[in-house]
Amino acid sequence: MNKKEIVKKSEKKQSLKGRAAQVGLSKAQVVAAAIAQIDERGLAKFSIRELARTLGVSTAVVYWHANGKKADLFAEISASITSTFDQDVDELGDWKETIRSIFRRYRTLVLQHPNVAPLLGGEMKSNGVANIRWVEVVLAALANAGFKGEQQKDAFNALIGGLAGFVTMELAPAPTEQTQDWKDSFSQRITEIDAEQFPHTHGALPVVTNRIFVLRWQNGSDVSYDASFEFLMNSLIEGLALSIQEN
Repeated sequence: MNKKEIVKKSEKKQSLKGRAAQVGLSKAQVVAAAIAQIDERGLAKFSIRELARTLGVSTAVVYWHANGKKADLFAEISASITSTFDQDVDELGDWKETIRSIFRRYRTLVLQHPNVAPLLGGEMKSNGVANIRWVEVVLAALANAGFKGEQQKDAFNALIGGLAGFVTMELAPAPTEQTQDWKDSFSQRITEIDAEQFPHTHGALPVVTNRIFVLRWQNGSDVSYDASFEFLMNSLIEGLALSIQEN
């Protein structure tokens, strides 16, 4: 890129910044509007063009606030959703209660915006430095428990993988073509599971139908997974406590 092109690109960027300022638009407003659109329409139907129309600006202005990429906007959305869940957590208190508080607050915030859930664990750009505050809290809790070095790294990944994985699965979106016929057909196929071929599954159907992550036609917005979440959280925490005692 020659000097003339660099100057032209810089002028264009300043022009977009000026237009954003003229309409009184901030990055926070863009992110809030994006979250509102995803809440209403779902992530699969998210549209930068529609977002621009909602805000009354050009798509170029939206992209300027998103650093030119949809992935960067998604990262800002992720950071916005999770920005407050570590507030007022006692980093110096009991490490188990710190982790429990982090788990429960994270899930509560994501349940308020279930359509955003796929972004939080499935997009690398959504896992960046914007989340550094709660990373610090979790690492501090693990240090208080006695984890360090490789063990601390493995414990962190086990906790956050379990947390993000559970919530992402809990709120997995239904097929875009979902209809009542689809639900009826899905539930009917479950009732037809062969008792001889799959005896344990068939025997558990009264308890697990539409209540586990596989044999279901509704997600956590409609069916409570509270008990399963608490079971996972406590299993992870007590498992970590046991491992640190053994080493």
